[in-house]
Amino acid sequence: MSNRSLRRADAMLDAVARAPRPLSLTEIADAAGAPVSSAHDLLDELTALGHLRLVDRRYVLGWRAHTLTVIGGTTRPAGVDHARLGRLSRQCGAPLTLAVLVGDAVHYLDHAGPRAPGRIQAVADDHRPRPALRTAAGRLMLARAENAPRDRVLDALRAEDPTAVAAFDAEIATIRREGIARSDGLADPDIAAIAVGTSDPSVALLLTARRGPRGGRVPHLEAAARSLLTQLSHRP
Repeated sequence: MSNRSLRRADAMLDAVARAPRPLSLTEIADAAGAPVSSAHDLLDELTALGHLRLVDRRYVLGWRAHTLTVIGGTTRPAGVDHARLGRLSRQCGAPLTLAVLVGDAVHYLDHAGPRAPGRIQAVADDHRPRPALRTAAGRLMLARAENAPRDRVLDALRAEDPTAVAAFDAEIATIRREGIARSDGLADPDIAAIAVGTSDPSVALLLTARRGPRGGRVPHLEAAARSLLTQLSHRP
């Protein structure tokens, strides 16, 4: 399967996962930007492999992805289940969002504690993919990634977002050393965010707050991040 076909297959699975109802072949082809004939072949293959199921000639998610997580024992990234996320949020006194790195995008999987500022909470609730270098969580997880996958992401972004790549290159050593990354208005001009790493380099915890009128670091958010780092380091 070519890279283009893989991306189309991924777009199709994403469309089916996000849809509030089963989708038709034509609807999935439109969502993936693919000709109907090509989409039909890919959907047949995805269905044969168990990633999708046909219900009344419409497509819903199959069980393949779930069985892989069960086989791999990774149904909860890094053991940060919702109950623990809630405890950590209470201990550090800030809302916490669980983030994972998928390719070159950040996805938010869970949230605990007070509701985050409006638009950020909507992104978390809807599991919307976010550009890695424009988010604190993405910057942290990329810094902690192996060289080859990180370089692949950065190479693809150099022409698209050279400013973000240059800023990240300048800060990667500090991010690795401190174990945290910041985004002061990068993804949203009204939001300050700090990401703290977990034992899994592809998983991060995100703290958010509204920025002050002049930007810069938010004292209570910095204190919450330090508290979270302490809590995580004390885990047996």
